[in-house]
Amino acid sequence: MRVVWMENDLIKVGILVGRGSDIFEFRFKPVDVNLLLRLPTDIINPQQIVSQIRSTENQMEDYYYGGWQEALPNSAPFTYRGAQLGQHGEVWMIPWKYSIVERGPEQVSVKMWAQPLRVPLLIEKTLSIDQNSSALMISEKLTNVSRTDLDIMWGHHIAFGLPFLAEGAEINSNATSFLAEPSMPAHRRFLAGQTFDWPQVKDIDGQPDDASMIPPREDQPYSDLAYLSGFEKDAYYTIRNRANNVGFAVKWDPGIFKYLWYWQERYATQDAPWWGSAYAVGLEPWTTRYRTNAEQAVRNGEFLKIAAGQSIETALTAVAYVGQEDEQTVLSNNLQ
Repeated sequence: MRVVWMENDLIKVGILVGRGSDIFEFRFKPVDVNLLLRLPTDIINPQQIVSQIRSTENQMEDYYYGGWQEALPNSAPFTYRGAQLGQHGEVWMIPWKYSIVERGPEQVSVKMWAQPLRVPLLIEKTLSIDQNSSALMISEKLTNVSRTDLDIMWGHHIAFGLPFLAEGAEINSNATSFLAEPSMPAHRRFLAGQTFDWPQVKDIDGQPDDASMIPPREDQPYSDLAYLSGFEKDAYYTIRNRANNVGFAVKWDPGIFKYLWYWQERYATQDAPWWGSAYAVGLEPWTTRYRTNAEQAVRNGEFLKIAAGQSIETALTAVAYVGQEDEQTVLSNNLQ
């Protein structure tokens, strides 16, 4: 599968344009660590290696290795106006076209674009890195190329893992609200069905819990999904290993991505798809919360509506850093 590498003296970013435009590596050179999740599995070409029964709705889990995926036009599998859609949509598993825009000493930049097979959308994005900066800048444009209005979910499936989070981590964000997903299994951490002020929430036993703190790897296994919301004009989060002060920050437009999914899988799921081997923390900007009944969510108007011929433009910035700076300093220094 074709890969594009972008790098300067501080970061090295690997983009899998041959499959979904995944950012499969975000290496921070000062500490020589890939900050993104990499599970103990290969990065597999879905055009060459297929499961025995390929019509299953959860094919994304067959091929999931970690990293950062573009998810479009849905999350939960469902049939949308006659189109059968699998988990996390279509664009993560198809090849993208690309063109190198800039290859100079001051900036490198690449544009990528793709169209899903079953829903009439065109997704375009440009990734750029400046000289002497540890930030990756992403500008995106999503166009409805049909003559009918569409309802979509759009997300950035960003996940972190080992060795970055081995000693645990701290999350900071300008979110104000926290809600745990009720459909998660019993081996969860947070009390579901009640909205809390981020980050002071309650655990499954009703005891106070600081949701911004991720325990060290050796602590009790659990898995969970929650949603952060109530962002100000510019939404952001930082996730930092307090033992070595290595961190990662993301800024985005909450007018488009209204929710930050806070997913944790810490060796708790002993059955498929993780078989007790996954240690992951996802912090994922999404347009909509996860809905097991996606058809009803569309009827309720919860999906993002994009009119016939309409284009939506947005931008995200991600930056690696080291030090004891608070999130405001990181953002002001790197996420202009």
